[in-house]
Amino acid sequence: MLSVEYLPMQYYDAIIVRFNDDEGNAHNIIVDGGEVKSPKYCYTERLKGKLEKIFSKIETIDLWVITHIDDDHIGGLYHFINDADFFERYHQQLKEVWINYGGKGDYDVQRTGTIGYHGGKKLRDVLHEKNVCVKEGIKAGYSISMGNAEITVIAPDDNSYKRYIEWWNEKEFKENVETDDGLILGGDWDYDKKIKDFDMNRYDEDKEVKNNSSIAFVLSYHNHRVLFSADSCSTILMKGLKDAHFLKDGGTKLDLMQIPHHGSNRNSSCDFLKCIECLQYVITGNGENKHKLPDKETIARLVAANPEGCELHFSCHNNKLREIFEDEEKLNLKVCYEAKFEFE
Repeated sequence: MLSVEYLPMQYYDAIIVRFNDDEGNAHNIIVDGGEVKSPKYCYTERLKGKLEKIFSKIETIDLWVITHIDDDHIGGLYHFINDADFFERYHQQLKEVWINYGGKGDYDVQRTGTIGYHGGKKLRDVLHEKNVCVKEGIKAGYSISMGNAEITVIAPDDNSYKRYIEWWNEKEFKENVETDDGLILGGDWDYDKKIKDFDMNRYDEDKEVKNNSSIAFVLSYHNHRVLFSADSCSTILMKGLKDAHFLKDGGTKLDLMQIPHHGSNRNSSCDFLKCIECLQYVITGNGENKHKLPDKETIARLVAANPEGCELHFSCHNNKLREIFEDEEKLNLKVCYEAKFEFE
């Protein structure tokens, strides 16, 4: 049995993956973990209970993947490590962390942006301080077996990884660091626009260095495949799927796919979505955030790419998300406000 649960954390990513191997041994993977500046909401009230449940069964977290260093992804692991008594009691049950980083940790940097490099630096340094087993340099082409599951990394590619390390190392020698994550298209929501009225040929891809550095991977379990795409973008994901031989005859068959970057219209092109054959998609954007994610334009592309219909799951449930589908004609889209999945 494979289960994948996206915790309801506003528009932050926190994913719990659990499966049993053929001998009945349980394996647990955590992907990201919520916002670093919201320890009570994300960690204490939502993630910590999941960790307690795993540890109380004398199970391990075989792998904790930090897809990239934005603050809305690194919080869970950072607060677990700084939860002194709890971490001391259970640290041996955390087997390995994946996180890509640069620098040597020798320089103090004053951070001025809203999200960005400095949170990643703090996490990197505390991981080393606490002697957590860390693997970095995770790029497309890397794969591991875990029980009877296979994890195949499809992003970042070499160029995106190189840009990220160069960016990190440059920042670590400067006194002030500013974030350019504001490149996310801002402004008003596009929820009042009809799905049929979006231009499917319009696509301005996200080039932001941290997002492009996201660790994205396919988990294969028995005959099932799940794509964890983090905040990556269509060009990088398509190349990774092709190079890993998942993109065959023009398409990739998946059982579940995470729409990249909380549903931003800069990360999922119509061409990319058309090359995916999947019945279940999930978005971690809740609508009620400063970036106005998810974009309805992304959902319009998903509808266009799946004329036979599909399911779209949100990790949260609120009136803002429901507003997306108000006054729409009948769509070949089943909308669900829960993101828990099980596969045999």
